[in-house]
Amino acid sequence: MADIEPTWKAMLTNPRFRPGMNVLWDFRKGTHAIEFSSGDIQNIVSMTAEHIKQRGAQYKLALVATKDLFFGLSKMFAAYGDEIPIDIRVFRSMEEALDWLNADSSLKQSVHS
Repeated sequence: MADIEPTWKAMLTNPRFRPGMNVLWDFRKGTHAIEFSSGDIQNIVSMTAEHIKQRGAQYKLALVATKDLFFGLSKMFAAYGDEIPIDIRVFRSMEEALDWLNADSSLKQSVHS
């Protein structure tokens, strides 16, 4: 939990950051999920909601988790985050997540081509 808030702040101050850009959280190599409680997940959702003020609300958040425990925690985050005005989806494969994140941009490219 101590790493999450600084990570959000680092993302928001990154010079390549643009409000509204899609986000991917990669938990495929995670090892400490056992330390998270449902209260921790709710706190992460609250942090995410707070950062919408800086990020903007028009973006997608993909969570990639191959291990069952991380997948379940990610699904819990998505369920708690249902009231946040962003589109949150959980995937088991990076390819599916990237396809989903890029779906709108490839549709826009094909319409403008």
